[in-house]
Amino acid sequence: MMNAVDREPRFGFEEHQVFWNEQGAVVCACCHIPYPGSDTWQMERWEEITPEVMASIAREGGSVKCEGCGTVPKRVIHG
Repeated sequence: MMNAVDREPRFGFEEHQVFWNEQGAVVCACCHIPYPGSDTWQMERWEEITPEVMASIAREGGSVKCEGCGTVPKRVIHG
């Protein structure tokens, strides 16, 4: 489990970025994200959950959080 002090985004991503794959797994840029362009990244079809999609999920009563560390993204567009 990652300590909050150890949270550093990987692969040049930003801390607020969150990603999901076609199986529905959700990870932040700091935890368990596969290397972009790797076989795992491509085969599992990882992509960023955009702030607009996060806002849509929130409007429907859902939430997005990292399965690796439990972090909820800080930057969400409300609307």
